[in-house]
Amino acid sequence: MSIRFCCAKPAGRLVWLAVCMLSLLSACGGGGSGAAPGKVQLTTGQSSAVSSGNLQASSLAAASVSSASADTSSVETIALKAQVSYDLVPHNDNHIGLNHTATARMPVRGAVIELLNESGVVVAAAITNAQGEYTFAAPKNTLLRVRVKAQLLQSQSPTWDFKVTDNTNNNAVYVLEGGLQTSGEESSLRELHAASGWNQSQGQYSAVRAAAPFAILDDIYTGATRLRDAGNRQNMPALQLRWSTKNKAAEGNQSLGEIGTSYFDGSAIYILGDANNDSDEYDSHVIVHEWGHYLEQNLFRSDSFGGNHSDGDVLDMRVSMSEGFANALAAMMLDNPYYSDSYGYGQSAGFAIDVSRRVRSVKGFYSEGSIGSIFYNYYLSANNKTAQDFSPLLQVLGDTGYLTHDAMTSIFLFYARFKELLSSQAVEFNNLMKEQNIFGTTAYGENENNDASYSTDLSLYKNIQANGGAISACSSSRFGKYNKLANSQLLKLSIAQSKSYSIYITRSNDTLVATRPEVIVFSRGETLKTFKGSSLNLATGTISLSPGVYILEVYDANNRDESNTQDDDTCFNVQVSAN
Repeated sequence: MSIRFCCAKPAGRLVWLAVCMLSLLSACGGGGSGAAPGKVQLTTGQSSAVSSGNLQASSLAAASVSSASADTSSVETIALKAQVSYDLVPHNDNHIGLNHTATARMPVRGAVIELLNESGVVVAAAITNAQGEYTFAAPKNTLLRVRVKAQLLQSQSPTWDFKVTDNTNNNAVYVLEGGLQTSGEESSLRELHAASGWNQSQGQYSAVRAAAPFAILDDIYTGATRLRDAGNRQNMPALQLRWSTKNKAAEGNQSLGEIGTSYFDGSAIYILGDANNDSDEYDSHVIVHEWGHYLEQNLFRSDSFGGNHSDGDVLDMRVSMSEGFANALAAMMLDNPYYSDSYGYGQSAGFAIDVSRRVRSVKGFYSEGSIGSIFYNYYLSANNKTAQDFSPLLQVLGDTGYLTHDAMTSIFLFYARFKELLSSQAVEFNNLMKEQNIFGTTAYGENENNDASYSTDLSLYKNIQANGGAISACSSSRFGKYNKLANSQLLKLSIAQSKSYSIYITRSNDTLVATRPEVIVFSRGETLKTFKGSSLNLATGTISLSPGVYILEVYDANNRDESNTQDDDTCFNVQVSAN
């Protein structure tokens, strides 16, 4: 399966107009007017009353009435309890495909909930608790409706603001609304439920898939709260998770739902929702995997450049680290090692990967399966640590020495910082690495001897000096194109003086194929400059550098081009000289 920025699957979009039932139940003998239950409408917030901008984090105080709501201080009130739920469709016991017959009602946790009067004015706003409930102090004998946004909002540190929105409808936030009912004279309960829309007798969706945005939202709630409980105190930047029933595997215009697959594009997560083809709203591991890439960008660090990948690929070490970590993060946050992805008619097909599996067909620093196994099995371990405790991993991921190291991200850099910070647990982690045939001992992977059966110089980094002569760097497509092992060679350049430096790259072997040498200059994972060949077989350029360590990535652009079908195995002479 083709995967974009990270590894996962296609997702889906939601249509507006869900029909569920709103019940007004009587507690303490009274329930308002006793009117028949109203209808629930799922809307994207096309009007200003529903737009996400109307409710700010600062207005969500513990009190039932926010500062942005109508003033009810002089009005006689009763307790109006709201309870919100959604349909969760689990995977089959064999982890392949969805089991609609086992659909369960689950609480909508941590979501923005509002009480509106008949004019659409917000009377009170709050956040649902872990049971999907909130009790409002509501004005008596007043027509009111309950509205729940597909939005997680927390104003206390660590703050977050996660919304599920419709990329085919101007990124409007999904909203579940109840009907207008009088609050009456006594305390009452209102239930709001988002149904899956599945018709079991027909074996297909026959109604609005109202539950989908809230299923997605709840996966993020699980991840965000578990991260907080593990010790995260960093505020999380706002994020939209863009889902629609129109989101399909076609590449093209995102506003039309042509998203290709479920992926994080650096600013938002797009999720497939194409029923009977590929939809991801109930594929929790896919959702949390993509959220993992969001965390790498905003809280942690990743130098991965993405691309297609799968469990058995021989990948660039930056890509394998990122994808393996995201797979493991999903397994850890959900406490479920089976990464399940459903698709096909009725979402009855799919695949599953056991992230915890130790015996793998491809083992090494270049295998996302190996990386995921290491992280997840360390997480499970009770050897000198608390089992299923994410906090040690979080400590390394947020460590300044990890975030600002000169080396590129890889399992080697992670382990180098791990053993500095958690020396008492280093043996456990290193044993898991060795189990996966990973033997490098430093942040630069020195002493690694697993070459993936590619008989060439294994140095993951070669040292190059300014004015120190030419270094050979090779680029091969033997494992595939774009993001695979050996597509490029990393060079470690130490600079002692602030100067302008020239970089010169020319083909050194006699291949008959015209090469396109390129080089990227990195500082602590950040791209400083890219030099592309001005002619075939040659690339040159100048760059001003201050004292420090820089990483040069040298490659043949033919091997970064997946549309290029020729086999390229070329070497270059690389020189750096001070001007």
